[in-house]
Amino acid sequence: MHLLDQFADELHEWSLHGKEPSCASRDLQYLLDLQEKRLKSTGTVREEEYSHVKEEIRGCASRSENGWSSKILYREANQNITYIQNGKAVRKIRRPVILYATAVDREGHEDREYVCPSCGHTMTVKQAENGCPYCGAFFETDDIYPCISSYYTVNAITERAGLMDRLKKEMIIIGSAAGILIAAICLYAWQETPLLYRSIGAVLMGLLYGGVSAFIWYMLRSMILLVKVFREAGKSLSMVKALRSRKKMMEFMEPYDPDFSYEAFEGRVLSLLRTIVFSDERDTLSVYEGNGDFSSFDHIADMQYRGAVYVRRCEADGRILRVEGTAYLTDTYIHRTVREKNEKIRFTIEKETDGHADPGFSIHQVVCTSCGSSFDAMHKRNCPYCGVPFDLKKKDWIVKEMYKE
Repeated sequence: MHLLDQFADELHEWSLHGKEPSCASRDLQYLLDLQEKRLKSTGTVREEEYSHVKEEIRGCASRSENGWSSKILYREANQNITYIQNGKAVRKIRRPVILYATAVDREGHEDREYVCPSCGHTMTVKQAENGCPYCGAFFETDDIYPCISSYYTVNAITERAGLMDRLKKEMIIIGSAAGILIAAICLYAWQETPLLYRSIGAVLMGLLYGGVSAFIWYMLRSMILLVKVFREAGKSLSMVKALRSRKKMMEFMEPYDPDFSYEAFEGRVLSLLRTIVFSDERDTLSVYEGNGDFSSFDHIADMQYRGAVYVRRCEADGRILRVEGTAYLTDTYIHRTVREKNEKIRFTIEKETDGHADPGFSIHQVVCTSCGSSFDAMHKRNCPYCGVPFDLKKKDWIVKEMYKE
C-alpha cells in the first residue's frame, strides 16, 4: 500500500479509536495525542476520513542528504469530517482537498542493531519490531522508517474528478424530463390535430425544449461554479501577498541550507503552531520561548491549513535566523456549538545559522551534547542526567512569538 494511503486509513482509525498511526513519526503521534486530549475535554469525537476520487492526481517531490531522504507526498481526496457529541452527529463537513504529507526515510535503518534491555540480546531494527526474538520482551525504539512526519490539507474549490460526467448526467435528466413534459402538454393541447401530425409535432417540440432546458441548466451550473470561484477568491484575497513567500524563503535559506525545502518548512510551521495551540502545558514547552496569552486558543479543536504562509520578513541576526510571518488557517471551535472560522496567526520563529535541516530529528529523542544521553526535550530544556541546557535552535525552528492577527 502507498505510504500516504496507509497514513490516511490509519488517521481515520485514530479519529475513531485513538490508536496513533503506526506510520506516523513520534513527533506527529505526540501532536495527535494532544489534539485527541483537547477533543475529549469537550466530550466530542471527531471522525476524519479521506476517500479516493475518480482519476485522482497524486505525486511526490523528493530530496536526499546525509543518509536521509524526505518526500512530499500528495493526492486529491474528499475530506469527510463528522463531529459527534453524546452519540449524535452535530456537524458534518465534506469537501474536496489536496492531502499533503512529508515522508522521511533513513538509509539502512532496518539493518541497525538494537540491544534488548531485558536480556541483552542483539538484533536488528526489523527484528525488534515484534519484540525480542530471544526473550519476547517488547521495548520502545525510535521511529520506524519510512514514516510520516507531518501532514496538512489544502481546500479545493470543487471536486475536479467526475465534474463533467456529473454535469452530463444532470443535463440528460433535466433535458429528458423537460422534453417529456413538453411533449405531453403538446399531445394534450393539440387534440384537434390528427394523431400522426400531433405525435410528430410533440416529439419535435419535446426535443427542442428539452435541449433548451439542458442548455439552460448547463449555464446555470456554470454560473453557480463561477460564483463559488469568485466567493473563494474573495476569501483568499488577503493571501495573495503570500505568493512570493516560497521564492523569498528559498533565496534567504540558500547560503545556510542549500537543501532547504519550502514544503517541509510549511509543514514544520504548522506543526509548531498546532503543538502550542493544543498543549495544556505551554509554559514548559521547549519549542516556545515567549510569554504570550493563549487563552483564546483553548477552545480550538482542529486547525485546517488554507494553503498559504505569508513570510513577512526573514533576516539573519548574527548566528540567529529569524522569520516573521502569518499562517492562514480555518480553525474549528467547540464551545457549546461546533463552528469554523477563518483566522490568521502571526508568528516569529528562530533557529541557528548552522542548524541545517535534519529530516530525522525528533524533539522526543534528542542527544545531549555534553553527556550523550537521550531524552524527551518537549518539556525539558536541560538534560535530566547532567543538567546541561539543550539548545533546540541548533537543530530546529522554535517559536518566539505567536498571536492572532
